[in-house]
Amino acid sequence: MAADPKQSEVMKQINEAFQAAESKLAKLREAVERNTELARANGKAAFLKDKKEQTHREFGEAVWQSIQQGRLTLPPGFDRFLAAIAAAEKASADHAAQLTDLLREGEEAAERLKVSKPPVAKSVARPQTVVATGTKKR
Repeated sequence: MAADPKQSEVMKQINEAFQAAESKLAKLREAVERNTELARANGKAAFLKDKKEQTHREFGEAVWQSIQQGRLTLPPGFDRFLAAIAAAEKASADHAAQLTDLLREGEEAAERLKVSKPPVAKSVARPQTVVATGTKKR
């Protein structure tokens, strides 16, 4: 039995479409894998950068503590950095003192309100409720 020429043409078109779809899928898979690797590399770079910055912070704090304790002196070129750190610490301490004062004032105001406020009556009018719902039956 010979194959119908229309059927063989349709099969050929289906086969070509399938191969084109497979090719596109393979390209897409490669792109996804490449992007996944780039994302992993980017994530690792961000992690390493954060770790480096954390290490620098810890190192800086250790150096600053050693300077404050007099165990370490820096060359004169670092004076502006030391002055900036001292100014930042003073500003932070001043801000903390202001917050403490504000909190203390708030506590004092709350205490004054407790002392001067007369007791509130406990009988409060209740909202009206509907006893019967629906329409009247006649």
